[in-house]
Amino acid sequence: MKHHSSRPAVKCSVIAIHSALAALGALALAVPAHAQTEASAAAPVENQAPAESGAPATGQVQSVVVSASRIDRAGYSAPTPTVSLGAAALEQRATVNIGDILNEIPSFRGSQTPSGGGIANSGQTLADLRGLGATRTLVLLDRHRLPQTNNGAGVDMSMIPTALIRNVDVVTGGASASYGSDAVSGVVNIMLNDQLQGVKGNVQYGATRYNDMRDTFGSLAWGGSFAGGKGHVIVGGEYNKNTGTDIYNDERKWGRESYINFAFPNRPAGAPANAIGENGLVGNGTTGGLIRTNGPLQGLAFVKGPNGATTTARFTPGLYGNLLTSQDIFTDAARAANEAAGISHRYPLQLRPQLERANFLTKATYEFNDRLSAYVQPLFSHTRSGNSIIARRDGAGAGPALPIARDNAYLVQALSPAQLALVPAGGLSIGYLGNDFGPVRRDVSHDTSYISTGLEGKFGETWEWDVSYQNGRDKADSEFANNMVNANFRNAIDAVVVNGQVVCRNAAARAAGCEPLNILGQASGSAGAYNYIRGTATGKTVSRLREFSANVQGEPFSNWAGPVSVGAGLEHRKESLVTTVDPLSQSNGWLAGAGASLQSASVTVKEAYAETIVPLLKDAPFARTLDVNGAVRRTDYSSSGMVTTWKGGVSWEPTADFRLRGTRSRDIRAPNLVELYTPTAPSLPLPADPRPGVAPITNAAGVTVGGNPNLKPEIANTVTVGVVFQPTYLKRLSVSADYYRIDIDGAITSTATQNVVNNCLPGGVYSGNAYCSLITFANNDVKNGQITGIRGTTANVAEFRTRGLDMQMSYRQPLGELNTALAGTLGINIQGTRVFEYRTSTDVSALYPEGINRAGQTGAGFGGPAGLPKWMWTTALDYKWKRLSVNGQVRFISRGHQNNGFVGPDEPGYTPAAVNSVNNNQIPSYTLVNVGASYDFGEDAGRRELYFTVNNLLDRDPPPPANQNAYYDLAGLTLKAGVRFSF
Repeated sequence: MKHHSSRPAVKCSVIAIHSALAALGALALAVPAHAQTEASAAAPVENQAPAESGAPATGQVQSVVVSASRIDRAGYSAPTPTVSLGAAALEQRATVNIGDILNEIPSFRGSQTPSGGGIANSGQTLADLRGLGATRTLVLLDRHRLPQTNNGAGVDMSMIPTALIRNVDVVTGGASASYGSDAVSGVVNIMLNDQLQGVKGNVQYGATRYNDMRDTFGSLAWGGSFAGGKGHVIVGGEYNKNTGTDIYNDERKWGRESYINFAFPNRPAGAPANAIGENGLVGNGTTGGLIRTNGPLQGLAFVKGPNGATTTARFTPGLYGNLLTSQDIFTDAARAANEAAGISHRYPLQLRPQLERANFLTKATYEFNDRLSAYVQPLFSHTRSGNSIIARRDGAGAGPALPIARDNAYLVQALSPAQLALVPAGGLSIGYLGNDFGPVRRDVSHDTSYISTGLEGKFGETWEWDVSYQNGRDKADSEFANNMVNANFRNAIDAVVVNGQVVCRNAAARAAGCEPLNILGQASGSAGAYNYIRGTATGKTVSRLREFSANVQGEPFSNWAGPVSVGAGLEHRKESLVTTVDPLSQSNGWLAGAGASLQSASVTVKEAYAETIVPLLKDAPFARTLDVNGAVRRTDYSSSGMVTTWKGGVSWEPTADFRLRGTRSRDIRAPNLVELYTPTAPSLPLPADPRPGVAPITNAAGVTVGGNPNLKPEIANTVTVGVVFQPTYLKRLSVSADYYRIDIDGAITSTATQNVVNNCLPGGVYSGNAYCSLITFANNDVKNGQITGIRGTTANVAEFRTRGLDMQMSYRQPLGELNTALAGTLGINIQGTRVFEYRTSTDVSALYPEGINRAGQTGAGFGGPAGLPKWMWTTALDYKWKRLSVNGQVRFISRGHQNNGFVGPDEPGYTPAAVNSVNNNQIPSYTLVNVGASYDFGEDAGRRELYFTVNNLLDRDPPPPANQNAYYDLAGLTLKAGVRFSF
């Protein structure tokens, strides 16, 4: 990737900003007056004065919080774009955790959510701004860090009781100078309603039209004063249970269709190199076993006959079947023929895991006097999820297929004498799915405890200070039940007849309890056999956070334009991570292990920062206000040393109608403990060397993967430039557009050893890039020397670059002001993101030496890097009249590609002979409609509100293949209903 190559695009982006502003302005003026609205109270709101976006339930502003800055100043408009979500937004969408509604903001990518599918879904909801990963989005609670819950790399946002949330601020720009590491793409700051008065509660139930993902939710919160009003306490808890889905998704049309991405290993003449097709089923294995050995028996599948005995049936292959690919595209006739023969060759797939969650939080505040207060805030959360893992039994440590000896007792019974005579002396190679055993069950529980306590005070005329201490711990216990011990499984299926008895061939295994197991046709064996081969892998990860911070801010003096504000602070943080697993997981002895142990990994961080806001002009010609903001932070990591981050910004109001803003920042993400200290281990199979005529790689001991204690923080350079239009003649209208660009150098990436080779030697030519530093060549001969070592460890070798445009328009209109015959209030909020560029140096290849721009790629990418839609829009409408509220939401995703590195028949340059040809590279645009309504039966100040929401009203299926889970709805039409109350 060459940075200079995108300079013309920046110019185009500036032009795009002006065009977008003109379009939005025209849209605002073109909307009929009776339909124009300001920021909907229940919709995402562009950051305005903090007093508006952060008001507690009592209506009294107790403190001013500017999430985009560490300096709190009433009326200050920070130059960093910020979106604020109020508690009403969570209620309107009937969401049970804040992550669900954040992922409806176009600048987020829902890469890990409970509804996102995936075989390793742990039920957590992580924040992923700009698609740069959850590790580059910092999540805070009242500006304080939370313990890592995702194996030391991410915070589960669903641990905060929603009833106690006042608002959530999303800072969509680099903020490392203000908040430290991980704030590369932005910050999510969750703020509590610590002035809650009275009781509020919510009971809700929901399910899809397929009667799965049945969701039960309840919450209760209370707030009150004590000690004559000097103290205040809030208490809140919630419980949520979701039943998840079955393991095959047959209820959904797209699940039955089984679309897949497919790369042909040996394609026929005229066929493209890649394809997307229906009936994507396993092509080289079956539930009862498929013979893959070359010869006359190849393609016979073992099935149960009518009399219950094992027999064989001819397997009808897919369109391109050659028993080499794990999945193939089958015709309807081929699929039907296999089903008629009793041959099953489907992988189990679970859309959503079962999830159970309970959260509790309380906060007590006491004011000693009007200049000193103290608080304590404990939090407890328990989450348990369970999902099924795809794991082929023929991968049980025996290579790509299971070996069955010619004298295997069960093989002799299954084959006819004529067939048995055709079995080679070395036996048969069997493709075996093993679905008879059921999928491996992955259960993960998280117990998170956290306490924050501190003092806050004032001195002088304008000075404020605070000191705080946070102590958090997350304990994750994982179990992989119905698992298989690889060695025991191989011993059990290797059955022979000894003295008229079928026994395990290996005498030592027999002595250890081995009993024979028949897997051909249908798995069968004694209880002892099943107990011998199966078990449960276990692992435990404990993540800890201890943090002390002290901050001070004030206005030491004023200049010609107003008060100059300054802030400074010190922080000391220690994070630790310990992972322990069972011995078989440590030695990679399970079919699905719990990973590797990581003992006593820790890092200590010392930080100091300073920030200032300086007004330069006020009520001057062409400068109603002009402020500059600057911040610098010096950080010392025990693992990697010192690093400096900084930010500079300007906010300029040339008139009362327009505000221009811009920031330039240098941000960091420090390596997490997993990236630093994961033990190294051999990496098999050995990668291929693309250089022609060079000896293949043979040194297995020198090819490793794992962590890297020598990692340095990755450096990001972020630019945002934007404009806010809030006309005085149309006070309820707000329009904004912000251009962003994020460049990350020395990005930390964990790369497979084959990818290390491919990136260093694209097309078989030595490139000399950063990946080459991970390879050792014999005699240092990079042209012809054999590769003797590859470190597939985490390393600072990648680059990321993304740039785009965020846009928003909001308006709210009491209809009675337009016509006395009209009643109620109508609101509209439109948010959109246009991504111009999204690329990484890990995409570099001989075909694409500068990488692939993945903007506009919304497909699964055939195993390649994920992309981002070019356009995403979320439009929210709401209408309120007396006690009735109705709302609607439309989410739009523009058409895209399956893979931006591929070329389809309708694209220029297509030729089926090319390695990047594909039969269909298009994904259609996608529109999702959600609606809701509520009615309040309460009297006086009380609330008795019935409500419902319908998500995916039109029951839109995701475009095939249906694994683009980051953007498209996979659940289908979902109804939620409930009751809220307060008194």
